[in-house]
Amino acid sequence: MNIKGKRITLRAIESDDLPVLHSWFNDPEIAGGLGGIHFPSSLNQQEKWFERIQSDDATIRLSVQNDEGTLIGYSGFWQIDWRDRRAEHALVVGKEFQGRKYGQEIIMTCARYGFDEMGLHRVEATVLETNEPSLKIYRTCGFTQEGALREHALRGGQWVNRILLSVLEEEYRTLVNETHYWERED
Repeated sequence: MNIKGKRITLRAIESDDLPVLHSWFNDPEIAGGLGGIHFPSSLNQQEKWFERIQSDDATIRLSVQNDEGTLIGYSGFWQIDWRDRRAEHALVVGKEFQGRKYGQEIIMTCARYGFDEMGLHRVEATVLETNEPSLKIYRTCGFTQEGALREHALRGGQWVNRILLSVLEEEYRTLVNETHYWERED
């Protein structure tokens, strides 16, 4: 099943996506903005990662395609808690596709899927405070800052706070109704 946004489609990651994902995860500019630990990896390691994620029931990883069918990003839900109906959201947009409001559409499409189809009540995100574009996009999508994990990540020899944000189902629906997000053309 594919998940359709306005200009994007979210779908399962396929082995054909691995070379592009591999290039993004090895790009220091992209990896430096991500919250987890990232080391240079080989395509073989990327293939082993792909095999491992096939049996991970607490995570839904998705490739993001634009309307032309080009892979433009990677997103999904991590640490899904089905009992408490919450999950963490994250995304990566390839450098050549940044600045085109794809990030906003990915977040809004994932939130809609999370609330409408997965039955989530809460979607969380953690973003390094140095990643100002991501913080801005999450806030635009109705996420509220709840706190900061102080000096949580070491980037470029400097300690960086990790910001915790979330949006509740009711807040998302209010934003969609007030902005007519799904009806308007951006």
